[in-house]
Amino acid sequence: MKKIGIIGGMGPMATVDLFSKITMLTQAKSDQEHIHILVDSNTAIPDRTKAILEGGEDPVPEMVRSALSLEAMGADVLLMSCNTAHYFYDRIKQFTHVSILNMIEETAREAKRRKISCVGLLATEGTCRTEIYDKAFKAQGIKVVKPEGQLEQSIMDLIYKGVKAGCTDYPLDEVYKVLRELKKQGAEVFILGCTELPLAFQMYGIKEDVIDPTEVLARRVVTFAKEETVA
Repeated sequence: MKKIGIIGGMGPMATVDLFSKITMLTQAKSDQEHIHILVDSNTAIPDRTKAILEGGEDPVPEMVRSALSLEAMGADVLLMSCNTAHYFYDRIKQFTHVSILNMIEETAREAKRRKISCVGLLATEGTCRTEIYDKAFKAQGIKVVKPEGQLEQSIMDLIYKGVKAGCTDYPLDEVYKVLRELKKQGAEVFILGCTELPLAFQMYGIKEDVIDPTEVLARRVVTFAKEETVA
């Protein structure tokens, strides 16, 4: 099978989650039937949200360094285990010789396949402000509603003070307030638009109808491993 390269470390647990989902979704009867996966969990990559919103250190040089390292190791396609990082997708892509599967676009296509007309986006402030999901979903004719103000901060807190901080008993009252508000605005399903959010929903037992972009990407990779080219 083809080799898959994961530009990881954004964050480490999200990288593990993507690797795990690829492995779990692969139909294999032995170790040898699994996909050859290369992982660079590069924790030196600067915070993407800070770079976008606060003029923080540019993460692209480190992401490109990881991409080229994975390429040199023989990766046939690259993935990024971070939603916000896709804001820099075009800048990274120009330095690589292999394709980078775009998790955002794959997720929009999955929602279209499910005949969903309106989604509620849960993501970092950086992802929301860049409108990378809005553009991808608009291209598929799907409306996106997002939390604003304190509701947006509640999702940021869940990501940073909950999952990234390793908090096992994070309070969820404000999170459920966000979910109720987005449903009022027409959300039929929630997009877990930060790679820490599937972990959060699992860790804290949040039960909602969701689309997990990490899982969508993992399924696409499993298919790609048997294809001649990327669709």
